[in-house]
Formats: sequence, structure tokens, C-alpha cells
Amino acid sequence: MVLNKRIMFKKLPRFLQRLLRMLGMAPEPPKFDGLFTAYGQRAFLTSSIELWYRKCIRDNPFTLDCLVIKISWYKKQNGVEHEFLRFDILSPDRVHTSIVIAERGGGVRNQNRDPSDATRPTDTIAPLDTAGAVTPPDAVTPSFSPQDVAGDSTARRSAHISSMSSSFQRGAHDLISYATLDSSASAELERKCKKAARICTLTFPEGVGPSANQLATLLYVTSKHEPKYTITNTQCYWFVDTVFEALKSLFAGAQQDIPNHRGGTWNRVRIPTKGSVDEKHRAEQQQEEERQREREQRQAAEEVAKREREKRQAAEERAREMEEEREKERQAAEEEIAQLRRELEASRAGATAQQV
Repeated sequence: MVLNKRIMFKKLPRFLQRLLRMLGMAPEPPKFDGLFTAYGQRAFLTSSIELWYRKCIRDNPFTLDCLVIKISWYKKQNGVEHEFLRFDILSPDRVHTSIVIAERGGGVRNQNRDPSDATRPTDTIAPLDTAGAVTPPDAVTPSFSPQDVAGDSTARRSAHISSMSSSFQRGAHDLISYATLDSSASAELERKCKKAARICTLTFPEGVGPSANQLATLLYVTSKHEPKYTITNTQCYWFVDTVFEALKSLFAGAQQDIPNHRGGTWNRVRIPTKGSVDEKHRAEQQQEEERQREREQRQAAEEVAKREREKRQAAEERAREMEEEREKERQAAEEEIAQLRRELEASRAGATAQQV
């Protein structure tokens, strides 16, 4: 009973928001391309991550005030068990919430072709009306024999996955889709999430989470860091895990509800992924340590140079003071000599006058 009351009170603000929207009394969402859609818009919007970052988010200062409050890790229940991330992002006035879904798929497959030449996402942010359209193309299922799938053959399936050549590559198809929560456009995105299993959630205390600008930067850098899609290395499992773990590491205070989940698995088999998070963290740590050593060496050299400059300045100041003192003594001596000459001339003039 207590749990039901908690759920009811938790959903009450969203229910009131929906009611106000139905009555035409709810304020319109911000007009931020890349995050929010108008209540009257029927279709959500989708784009490549690169285009979304470059044209919508990077140069929009308002995205710095739109904070991520929750990240949900989803896994489809059948087929390739495709995984994707959902980000709930608050508007600057904390009234509206944007749903942003990020995911990775494979582009056109061709073993004799450079993966960088694979078909790329469209260069326009266009509305999509169906759930299937937001799924990245050519999601890959490891091929197994009926005996492998039917029997208890986890070891054989794992060995089969590990034996698949990582040279079988294609250009990655990294996409985002977005809409305003509780709008007509968000209904399809919410259905997409309901059809999948939410296996893990990362929540941020108020004011602690990443901004939409920081999130877009991380997604863009991750996409560019590994632009090729490989079945056994940098597939959707790698992409989701890398972004999720990076945000958890970068923003203190994030709370993960399920520490041990089944993300990164297919049919109970752990799919190998590239350890990019640990590798990047170690590389960044080494680079930061190297930069720190360089800063310390530079500061030490600057401190030595500063002390040398201060010594030279002190010596020059002492020399200047001594020169000024000598100049004063010379002037005083000249004035004294001049005075003696005047007195001598006056004495001589007095003696001549007495003789006359």
C-alpha cells in the first residue's frame, strides 16, 4: 500500500502536466533544435550523432543549462538483443523534459571496402514516424547452428563469437533520436523503450548531472574514437558501455541501481568488447600526469628565472643607488669647491681694497 502511494505521488506531477497540456494550459517547450519538439509535432526527430552535435548542440549556449537527470540502459528482448541508452534531460526552467536515445548500428557491409566509405546517415534532421526507422541498420546477429542454440552450449557459442574475425568491419551508424516527453512525438520513443528491457539506470542528484552540451560532446568523441563497427569489438554493446561508464566516472554522485546486470550479452553469452573506458582512463591519467610533470617543471623553471630576474633587478637597483650616491657626493664636492673659490676671491678683493 505504501509502495503504491509512493508510485502514485511520483507520477502525479507528470499526470498534472499532461492534463494541463490537454487543456491547452501547459507552457510550450523551449525551441531548442536537437532536444525539444513542439507539443503539436507528431513525429520525433533523428540524426547522426555528428550532425546533431555540430549543428544543434555545440554552439547553442542554452544547452549548457539543460541537465541530464537520468540515464537508462535498455536491451531488446529478441533477435540481436540490441542495446541503447535513453537520456532524460531537463529544460533550463525545469518544466520540460527531453527524451534522447543514443545507439550504434553497422553501416553497409562490404569486406573489400574501406569501412570509412560506408553509407553514412543523412545530412538532415528528418522526422521518422515508425519505431523500426529509429533502429540502426544492419544490426548483426552472430550465426550459430541449431544445435548450438537448442542445447546448453554456452561454451561453444562463446568460442564461436571469439573466433569471429574482427577484421570484418563496417562504418558505424551512430544515431540519436529526440522528442519532448509527454508530447505526441515522444510516444513512439516511449514505446520503443517499453518493448525493451531496462537493465540498469544511472540517476544524478539535482544540479550534478552532465549538461546536454557535455553529453553531446562525449557521444561525439566516443563515436569518432571508434568510427568502425566490428561484431567482436566495437558494436552497440561497446558503445553503450563506454558512454555509460564514462558518465558514471566523470560525474560524482551518480547512483546506479543495478551494479551487476546483463548488459553486453547475447543469449547469456558475454560479447567481447574493446576495453575503451579503462584504456582511455589510463591514457588520460598518464597524459594528465605527464602534463602535471610538465607544469611542475615549467613552474620550477619559471621560479628559477623569476629569482634570477629579481637578483638582477636588485643588483641593478643597488648599482643605481650607488651611482646616485656618488653623483650626490660629486655635486656636494663641486659646490664646496665653488664656495671656497668664492670665499678666496672675496678675501683677495678685501686685501686689495685695504692696500689702496
